[in-house]
Amino acid sequence: MTSRILGRVALDDERLSKDLDRLELMPIPREPYQVFTTGKWLNLNLWNATGDHTDGFWYGHEQRAGRPTALLDELPYLKRLVTSTFNTDLLTMVRGRNVSEFSIIPHRDFIEAGPADRFFRVLLFLEDNEHAVNSDEHRVFRMRKGEVWFLDAALVHAGMNMSPRSRWSLCLDFKAGPGFAAGDVFASPDDHRPDLAPLLVERAPAALGLPERLLALSEIVSRHNIKDIAFMLGRVHFQQEWPVAASWDWLIDITRASGDPSLLGVAERARRYFVESREVGEEFSFFPEAAGV
Repeated sequence: MTSRILGRVALDDERLSKDLDRLELMPIPREPYQVFTTGKWLNLNLWNATGDHTDGFWYGHEQRAGRPTALLDELPYLKRLVTSTFNTDLLTMVRGRNVSEFSIIPHRDFIEAGPADRFFRVLLFLEDNEHAVNSDEHRVFRMRKGEVWFLDAALVHAGMNMSPRSRWSLCLDFKAGPGFAAGDVFASPDDHRPDLAPLLVERAPAALGLPERLLALSEIVSRHNIKDIAFMLGRVHFQQEWPVAASWDWLIDITRASGDPSLLGVAERARRYFVESREVGEEFSFFPEAAGV
């Protein structure tokens, strides 16, 4: 399946701006997925299975019906937007998300939680930012204000906003499974608009010989910069037509050429953790000693 637009919501800018101002002042919770990101990656838990805004973990009770947290009660416009636009009988989690000077490394979601077809992730964008882009295994695209997107997070995907400007969105998770259809996420079937065209990002052709030239990084890669190099490689596909997961092959080749087996071990474990398999509650660090290599 590929990521795609499901519909478009008309937003009341005046009421929305008041809620975004409130979001900016809310306490920042512990972020359980910080290792996936660099820069500002803020998630505020507005709806979940427990009703506790400090509970940011979706696995373990992902099939339980969700309910608003105290944070959503402070956001009257966003609360009305969620409850009137979406099918709350299937809604398990909503996060208010802001990113700036940020990227998220190529990865797959749901791999620690069982079959991915039980989950359906939707994004509603509350701000425009021409510098904020996302990708999956097929394309790079820019999601615009008011657009409702299905993000196929079971595919390898990534995102970035390298500007200092914010890009607020809502990330909504729904129960799926047998008989589920994309239009089921909406309160009204008429809001499902699969005919809407996405804004695709034009990329340059993949540069000839790039993987070989990247091996020069083996001269400088170290325990102190392997994370920086991994994130840098993970952004190449936004500009050139490389597969999103190619960065992990490059990182492994670079660390192998470095002659340092501990760095190669970190790279191999990173590829497994981010795109192949990981256990519930498993943690990862790019620092060799913390990674257990």
